[in-house]
Amino acid sequence: MGKNWIENFEGIWREPKATARNWREKNKGKVIGWAIPDAPEELILAAGAFPLALLGEGIAFSGADAHFQGFACSYSRSLLELITRGELDFLDALIIPHTCDAMRAFDLVVKDLANIASVETYRPPRVKDNEASIRYLREEIERIRNHLGKITGRYPDTEDIRRASHTINALKAGLKDLKKEMNSGRVTAMEFFSAVQAGMVGDKKEVSSLIKEFVSEAEKRAPSKKGTRIVLAGKVAEPVEIISEIESAGFHIVDDLLVNGSRYVESEVDLNKEPITALVEAQLNKIPIAGFYHRKESRSKRIIKRVKDSQAQAVIYLIQKFCEPYEMEVVGVEEDLKKAGIPVLRLETDYQQSSLAPLRTRIDAFYEMLSR
Repeated sequence: MGKNWIENFEGIWREPKATARNWREKNKGKVIGWAIPDAPEELILAAGAFPLALLGEGIAFSGADAHFQGFACSYSRSLLELITRGELDFLDALIIPHTCDAMRAFDLVVKDLANIASVETYRPPRVKDNEASIRYLREEIERIRNHLGKITGRYPDTEDIRRASHTINALKAGLKDLKKEMNSGRVTAMEFFSAVQAGMVGDKKEVSSLIKEFVSEAEKRAPSKKGTRIVLAGKVAEPVEIISEIESAGFHIVDDLLVNGSRYVESEVDLNKEPITALVEAQLNKIPIAGFYHRKESRSKRIIKRVKDSQAQAVIYLIQKFCEPYEMEVVGVEEDLKKAGIPVLRLETDYQQSSLAPLRTRIDAFYEMLSR
């Protein structure tokens, strides 16, 4: 009998405080949290600190509502709730990406609360594919690099960044192998996404070792009966249990474009290039989130290509409740997918578990429609 890999990985990402504490006891370094979807975690690791992705939690809002509007997304509100409760006071620093209006407002509120010793922003460029973006992001990466040096007392030199990039690349290579086994039917999507989130939260080398062991075990499994092949689009699977609901309905998830999925896995750094240049390119080459653009490939074209390459039959588009960038963009994406003959189901979710029950009915109905 093999390990229960979902439980193994959940033990890492569901307990970020314990995970960070264990790392700090072993390494005597700083713990720096970063809010999804973005932060150059290679720089954090290169500075001798522990990069901890903050994934959000399904908790009741009380303290957050005193500082933030109720129509902000559940991710930003859940992080603010954790901060007002003192649950993130163990962080030595926090990096907040300026990726939407909610996160920009969140940044100002958190700095005003002053519960965390150091709060810094990360401001990636909106357009991904031009020379100005490359020059700008290089300056931004250098700014973050200097800031991390002040926090940790260790300015990350090029060799530090190369080593850190190698460590994170090794983790992502293992996750890519795991994704191949998900496509083959030997690994469930819930196992894959749990592993990705463990990689985002946990010690990179320890999680890499676990994933390598898991892949070896998975290769010996018989492929499970495959269902209707689908691609997941949108920002995040929240709560991650929505993945189990989709699989239980009979779907076989073969690809995705999610922040806590393939977007993280596919952002490896080219180790043959100068480290800062390679890091800039890796950040710009990430799957664009809503509100960020690639002039030669729209989000619709990217999704359609994923569907065709994976031989999927449909798309399930996951949207965070009150996430304005995705809510505005999804209308045009749905139209383009339908023109391409690709069925699509839009699901609006948040981190609260109560949202799953009505979604289950819609997922089942979508599966039945495709089956007919």
